[in-house]
Amino acid sequence: MERKDGAKIYNYYKKFGYKTVVMGASFRNTGEIKELAGCDLLTIAPKLLEELATTEGTLTRKLDPANAQKLTIEKLTIDKSTFDKMHAADRMATDKLKEGIEGFSKAIEDLEQLLAKRLADISEPAGAAR
Repeated sequence: MERKDGAKIYNYYKKFGYKTVVMGASFRNTGEIKELAGCDLLTIAPKLLEELATTEGTLTRKLDPANAQKLTIEKLTIDKSTFDKMHAADRMATDKLKEGIEGFSKAIEDLEQLLAKRLADISEPAGAAR
């Protein structure tokens, strides 16, 4: 998700009091992380955490539930048809959803292969030739 989209999502949910946790992920650099400072949760790669840990300076909170309450944001009423149209029109959403589903599918296939190999290994009698 692009960082501006992350802030937009965060502010929308906090403005209208949705009971959810917003989590930023898939950061490419520390600048993107800094743009979501204050988000409920962030998943940050070890390399970027290291970079942040060695950076001097002040980190300004960009996202805050109290500030979100003050924003002028239109509340959306969305049915399935409207959602489908909005989702289809948002290339980032469709691409990332497709990428995510394909990634999880590949991970499941890889896990199934590893488990099958492991089961075969532990089922094989001790000392049996391969």
